[in-house]
Amino acid sequence: MGIIHHFTGNKNTWSWDGVPLHDYGKERPGVTVQRFISRQDNSKNMELRYFEISPGKSTNFEKHNYEHTVLVLKGKGSVQLGKKIHHIDFGDSILIESNEVHRLIADSVEPLGFMCAVLDKELRFIVHGEQDLVMYDDIKGTIKSQKHWNSYTQLTVD
Repeated sequence: MGIIHHFTGNKNTWSWDGVPLHDYGKERPGVTVQRFISRQDNSKNMELRYFEISPGKSTNFEKHNYEHTVLVLKGKGSVQLGKKIHHIDFGDSILIESNEVHRLIADSVEPLGFMCAVLDKELRFIVHGEQDLVMYDDIKGTIKSQKHWNSYTQLTVD
């Protein structure tokens, strides 16, 4: 049976019933994520997430071997795809290709909010094989860390 998470937020605070708000991680202060279509909702193929980036902050500067799509729903900012930086605004859609170095950056005035759709983690192994994640230094652009997973089970442990 399908599931509906009703929007319970307002123009300043975006939230949905039954969907917890999480910090994206200690490496990314000022970035939050709400995962509301995923395995927790019995989705076996996809994951839909809402990210919000505080003014002047950014997502991870990274690349991985699966694509994802983004739809900007709030604020303005930029997206770095490879070495090019593009302005983004409400309603813009973005395809981030497999192994494309990328990050999203909120402007200095208001938060940047966007939906992001990806394949379910287990399905990524079926479609793309082994998984790689390369993280880059925000300033220098040099490799900061690399991770490799041979299987879904290994991915859930890390």
